[in-house]
Amino acid sequence: MTSTQTTDATVREMVHRRQRRRRTVVVSLVAALVVVAAALVGAGLVRANNTAPGKAPSRVPAGLAADKSGVAASTGAVRVDVYLDYLCPECRRTDRALTTALDGLKSHGGVSVVYHPVAFLDSRSAPAGYSTQAASAAAGAADAGRFEQYSTVLFSKQPAEQGPGLSEAQLIAAGRDAGITAASFARCVEDAPYLPWVRYVSDLAASRKVALTPTVMVEGRRVDVTGSDPGGALTRAVTAARR
Repeated sequence: MTSTQTTDATVREMVHRRQRRRRTVVVSLVAALVVVAAALVGAGLVRANNTAPGKAPSRVPAGLAADKSGVAASTGAVRVDVYLDYLCPECRRTDRALTTALDGLKSHGGVSVVYHPVAFLDSRSAPAGYSTQAASAAAGAADAGRFEQYSTVLFSKQPAEQGPGLSEAQLIAAGRDAGITAASFARCVEDAPYLPWVRYVSDLAASRKVALTPTVMVEGRRVDVTGSDPGGALTRAVTAARR
């Protein structure tokens, strides 16, 4: 082999090595992004294309906060905002602990709790749209004054991701489990008049940089409820805000 041929072979080998390194880096980056995306979806992923919220729809459920962005469950000096998605596994995990903590805080007075049922995970059911359907049904439960109770029942019956959501009949039955007896609730589930309101709440949440569910805020500050004691974290945040 001549010196020229040797040089050419060396150059080709260097080029091949660089190409292999680039492919390795690209594959590693893609794999890392897939892992991060999967983790975010498991928690309750942000809407991919945030839409600026318009005006609240003309028909909204009873008992809303002043800006119509959520259901007001109590009144008090310290505001607590809870953003939830009924298909979010982490919301289900934290629901009982947060509900217990909020019940205790409300019994001592001084907390204004607002629930924001969002539909970030509509694409994670088959057919798509369960998050919106469930949130609309929960809005009907708000009309009956049983929003919190209905939310707890929905989380206890939460369907698996990538599968069918609860049917209309199951959503209506969940209302009975939550103590809703009015016939108007069944009609609300079937007619779904609050779908535009759910979209409004979801878009408004995204515009406020709420990217994941559950998101809990005390006086506008996020509280980390991802640990082993979400109720304790919330209670400590409210206690600090009262000082």
